[in-house]
Amino acid sequence: MDGDVETRYENGLWKNRVHGHVRASNTAKRRDDAVKTGRHMAQARRVVHVVRDEDGTVVHRHDYHESRRGVSLPPA
Repeated sequence: MDGDVETRYENGLWKNRVHGHVRASNTAKRRDDAVKTGRHMAQARRVVHVVRDEDGTVVHRHDYHESRRGVSLPPA
């Protein structure tokens, strides 16, 4: 969905890209660094964060639409 954040491996780098955007928002050499940055991006935007493995398989998906107390937040 537009606005969601995806972390994926491409051309030797881990990249975070916001769906609907053409270019990556940022890159990292290490997967852990990219996942951490992608998670923070998704939390700030209150969107879904999808993490893909090197082969493109979804290994993690977390929805940050809800607040920490489990109460739905209004649309951003």
